[in-house]
Amino acid sequence: MLRPSDNWNELLFLASFLSGDISLITSFVVSRFHWRQDVPPYNLRTHSFDVLLHPAKYVQPRALRTTRALQLLGALRLLVALLAIAREALPAFSL
Repeated sequence: MLRPSDNWNELLFLASFLSGDISLITSFVVSRFHWRQDVPPYNLRTHSFDVLLHPAKYVQPRALRTTRALQLLGALRLLVALLAIAREALPAFSL
C-alpha cells in the first residue's frame, strides 16, 4: 500500500524530471536560434552534447547568459529528480 509520502515523492520526481528536460530542450532551441555566424550551420555532424556543454563556441554572446541559465536550471531539476529516486530507493536497500 502506498503512503501519502510516496505519492508526493513520485509527483516530485515527475515534475522535476519533466521540467528539467523541458529546460534543457529550451536551452538547445535558444542555442539554435542564436547560432554564431562564424560557425558552420547546425547539421548532422554537429554533436548536440557538445553544444550543450560548450555553448560559448556556438551561441552568440547576447544569448549566452540565457542559454547557460536554462542549462543550469535544467541540470538542477534533473538532480532533484535523482534525489527523489534515491530517497525512495535507499530504504529498500538498507538492511
